[in-house]
Parts: sequence; C-alpha cells; structure tokens
Amino acid sequence: MRGKDHIAISTGSALLLAAPWLLIHPVAVAIFTAGVIIGSLLPDTDATDSKLHYMDGIARVFSLIMRPIVIPITKLVYRVLEKPFNSAHRGSMHTLPGVVVYTLILTLLIGSVLYLMGFWNIIIGFFFLGLFTGGIFHLLEDCCTRSGLMPFKPFSDRKYAGSINTGSRIDIRPGFYATVLIFVAAGVVVAGITYAISQPVLIAISLCLFLIIWVLILRLSRV
Repeated sequence: MRGKDHIAISTGSALLLAAPWLLIHPVAVAIFTAGVIIGSLLPDTDATDSKLHYMDGIARVFSLIMRPIVIPITKLVYRVLEKPFNSAHRGSMHTLPGVVVYTLILTLLIGSVLYLMGFWNIIIGFFFLGLFTGGIFHLLEDCCTRSGLMPFKPFSDRKYAGSINTGSRIDIRPGFYATVLIFVAAGVVVAGITYAISQPVLIAISLCLFLIIWVLILRLSRV
C-alpha cells in the first residue's frame, strides 16, 4: 500500500485498540499513536522511495538512521543467528522477525541516547510499543495487496496476498478501512461515556471489534 494508506489504516487500528484508555491516559495514547504512525512506515525504509524519507520532524530522525545504521545492524543480528537476510524491498524488513529485531535495536539505540541526555521517562516506552505495533499493522496491510508478503520468513515461506493494487488510485478499500476503524474507535469512546461501561468490559469490546474488523478487512481484500 501507499504510505498514506499505511498511516491511515494503522492510525485507525491503534485508536480502536487504545480507545478504552483515551480519556484516562490521553498522553500515553497520543505517544503510542505517534509511535504507530512512524512504525507503520518503517518496514518500507528498505525502499528508497519510502514516504518516511520525505517527512520532517521526528520522522526525519528515523529516516536518517534506518538505512545506514538500523538495517545493517539487523542484518548482523540475522547473521549471528545464522538466518538469511534479504535486503530487497518486502524482504526481511517486511517480516515478523524483522520487525521484532529492528524495533529492539531502535529501542536500545534511542532509549540509551535519551537516558544519557537525561530525557528518559517510562511513558516513552509507549512510543516504542507503538513502533512495534505499527510495524505489525504494516505487515497486515501489505498482506492485503497483490504483491503480498511472506511475514514469517525465514521460518515459513507461506505467502499471504490479496487483490489490492498498491499503485491504484481507484481502489477505495484502503480509505474505507481507515474510515471504519476510526469511526468505530470513536463509537467505543462515546459508548463508554454514555453508558458508563466499566474499563475491563470496554477493553474486551474494543479488542473484539478490532479482531472482527480485521478479519473482514483480510477477507474483503481477497475479493
């Protein structure tokens, strides 16, 4: 999918999952969502035309360190673990193991710098959680496209693909998915306030709706 589609769908997904905490811990949810937005673009840094490379602000920091630092270290970790690393677009950076490895690397690198500078705070951990979650959303979204992915490589070569054409400006499904996710997330927040739903129940509702919607997304994307 295009960068803007990754951002929109991932943001909607994040807001739906975080909806039960939005009014209780708004700062934590905002930090988590910011991490998801950037994380939704990180796998595509294996391509020179990634949207991340054209963004400013904190996103620019990730653009500058991913290709020259993080990807080579990720490759080194694979080598130490005696696993093959594919540096091509939609290669190892577009896999669950790849997302796990590069997220840990980013957490250690950036977390260490912030700690040494005296800026570390436990709430920043939500940002790194967002980076990982955004990466997972990116994989799910790419599994809906014609090119597809092998998200569990090198442990499995099974490929998952859908029918969405990444370069199409006619296919309205990505925009529709994002709209539904954001609308449902808002509905969960409003319902929680209107009916005074307890936190555990609201979490269960949010999680169930997230799973149902994503099952439908994966199925609709194969049509």
